Amino acid sequence: MSTNSNDSTLSRRLWEARRDGRQIQVDDQDRPRDEASAYAVQRGATEASGYEIAGFKIGATAQVAMDLLGVSGPFFGPLYREAFRENDAAVSLPMAHSPGIESEFAVSLAADLPRRAEAWTKEEVEAAVAWVGPAFEIVGTRLVSGLPGAGLLAIADGGVNIDFVRGPSGTAWRDADLTAHPVTLRINGKEIASGHSGMLVFGDPVSGVVWLANHPQLGARGLKAGDVVTTGTCTGITRLSPGDEAEADYGVLGRVRARFSG
Repeated sequence: MSTNSNDSTLSRRLWEARRDGRQIQVDDQDRPRDEASAYAVQRGATEASGYEIAGFKIGATAQVAMDLLGVSGPFFGPLYREAFRENDAAVSLPMAHSPGIESEFAVSLAADLPRRAEAWTKEEVEAAVAWVGPAFEIVGTRLVSGLPGAGLLAIADGGVNIDFVRGPSGTAWRDADLTAHPVTLRINGKEIASGHSGMLVFGDPVSGVVWLANHPQLGARGLKAGDVVTTGTCTGITRLSPGDEAEADYGVLGRVRARFSG
């Protein structure tokens, strides 16, 4: 899918802002015209980065996030291998991007879900799942204007992803109630927020992967075995500062931890 010159310029500007840890101003005439244009900018930024896609994030999975961003439904963005970390990772924060942490359910695939004319069913997607487990997504914005009302620019900006930390993986998810599985977030040992998997607009994490597998903007790549899909925050967005240590408790699914520096 081709992009026009404005889209290509914005793709590179967004990628360079992510790489360099700074923000940019995007004038009205340079903003994506529609959702297709926003995803074209997103793909262009990935091409400019040279990074490998390790999976995808799904954003705006709760009404409060949709209202903040000014979108009518969820969107997705790439997770890059170069910003994909194991449990208890040390993560450097680009403070100019106003980073925040989200406690999410991540779903990893054991089989490909390629693009096809017939929609993928939940039963087919469940059969392709390797594990469901805890994760942190670090989010922020490369935009001087910030997140409120960002809408299509949030899609163009990689779904506002900064970094990702995956927790333990296992088979406990098969016996868990993923429509109401609890999560508790602690920062520096203090409980900050709690929630559950049923807060996602999809009703549960696997249904989020079904939505993504059938999304028309996912393109020819589809979803691949080994991909990780992180399905939206269950504890809101909590601002981070250098020196913070975060832990989210997912009960039988385990705990995800990360440490942050500036």
